Amino acid sequence: MFKSIIKYFFIFLIAIAIVYQFQSSIAQLRLIPKGIVKLIFPEKRVRPNIKKETSLNKVEIINANSFEVHYELVESFSGYNKDKDGNFYEQHKSAGFYASKENSKTNLELYTRNGFVITGEEIKQFKLPNNYDSHNSKGGIRGIFYIDEERYAFMVTIKTGCQNVSIINLDKNIEIFDTDCLPDYQQIHFDGVGGASVHNDENVLLSIGAPTNSSELIRNLAQKENSFYGKIISINKRNIKNFFNNNEKIEIKIFTKGHRNPQGLAKVEDKIFGAEHGPKGGDEINILSKNKNYGWPVASYGTKYESIISASYELNHLKNNFQEPLIQFTPSIAISDLTNCTKQMTDYYERNGCLIGTTLREQGLIIILLNQDLDRVIGYEKIEFGHRLRHLAKKKNGQLYFEDDGSIYVTSDSGEVLKVNFKFMKD
Repeated sequence: MFKSIIKYFFIFLIAIAIVYQFQSSIAQLRLIPKGIVKLIFPEKRVRPNIKKETSLNKVEIINANSFEVHYELVESFSGYNKDKDGNFYEQHKSAGFYASKENSKTNLELYTRNGFVITGEEIKQFKLPNNYDSHNSKGGIRGIFYIDEERYAFMVTIKTGCQNVSIINLDKNIEIFDTDCLPDYQQIHFDGVGGASVHNDENVLLSIGAPTNSSELIRNLAQKENSFYGKIISINKRNIKNFFNNNEKIEIKIFTKGHRNPQGLAKVEDKIFGAEHGPKGGDEINILSKNKNYGWPVASYGTKYESIISASYELNHLKNNFQEPLIQFTPSIAISDLTNCTKQMTDYYERNGCLIGTTLREQGLIIILLNQDLDRVIGYEKIEFGHRLRHLAKKKNGQLYFEDDGSIYVTSDSGEVLKVNFKFMKD
C-alpha cells in the first residue's frame, strides 16, 4: 500500500512537470505569430495630450527638518499622462527627463514610455522599430541616455519567438544591441527591467533588471555570466561612434551583477551609486565597484513574494562573497531615480557626500548624507509630496540639472512636472 502511494505521488509530480513545461512551450509558441504580426503591423501609439488639469496647487510649501521645500507646477507639462479623452494612459509615464539651458532659458525634455518627447512647446513622436512592445503597459521605453548629442532608448521588444530588451538610436531608428531572450514568458514583469544610466568617463553605465516577481528562471539570470539581466552593463562611447562610422562591432561589458530592479544610478566624485527595488522590503543603495556581485537572488533583506509566510532570502551578503548594501530600506520605500545633490545642498550640508532620490511608495524625495570617504551613510531625510515621484531632470552627462538658485525638476506618475526649490535656513 505504501509503495503504491509513493508510486502514484511520483507519477503526479511528473504529470505536473509535463503540464507546466507544456504550458511554457505553448506560451513561447504564441510569441512566433505575435512577432510576425508586429513585424507587419507596428503597434499603434496613443499621443499624449497636455491637459491644464491637476490635483496639485500651483505652489506648495513642505516643512522639512531644518528647511522648507517650495514646489510649483510647470503648467506646460500638466496632465501629460492623459489621452485625448482625458483618460490616464500608463505608457505616457516618463521614461527619461532631461534639461538644458540656452540663452538663459531652461529647456525641458520629457520622454514617454511609448516614444514621444514633450518639450512644453510641442510633442514629437519618434519612429520606433516594429519590435517595440508595450507588454500590457509594463514595457515600452524604460530609459533614455545621450551619446554625442544623439539619443538612445532602452526598450522592451518582441521578436519572432523572443521577448527581450534592446538599445536603439532614437534619432536614427537603429537597434545597436539586444539581450538574450527571456524564459518563462508568463512570469515576465517589465516594471522590473531597470533602465537607469550615468556617464562614467568614456563609458555609459546602464542598468538591466531581472524582470519578474515570481519566476525562479528569470531571477537566476542575475547570477549567470552569459546573461545581461540583473546586471549593470558598460557601453563604450567611442565604440558606439565607430559602430556608425566604421561598422565596428558593439561590445557590451558587464560592470556588476546580482541586481534585481536597479532604477537609479549616480556618480559622486569617483564613486558610482545604484538604487534598486527589493522584493517585499530590502530596497538598496549600493556602491557599485567593477566586477562585484550584489547577491540577487541569493541574498536580500526583503522577503519572498510567492511564499504564504514571509520566507527570507539569505541575509549575510559577505558570507556568500557578495557586496553588502550601503543601506537597505525595510519596509520598501520604492526608491526610483538617484543622482548627485545640488551645489546649494552640498554647501548647506558641508559635504560632497550627498545623494537625492525619488520614491514611489513613500511618494516624495529622499536626501541621503554620506561621510567624507563616501562609503558610509550618516543619515537620510524623507520629504513627502503625496505623489509618486519618478525622474529627476538630468544633464546629458547623467548628472543632476539644477538652476542657479538650486531649483530642480521632477516628474510624477500622476502626470505633472514640478519645479522644486530648497529654502535652507542656517544662521
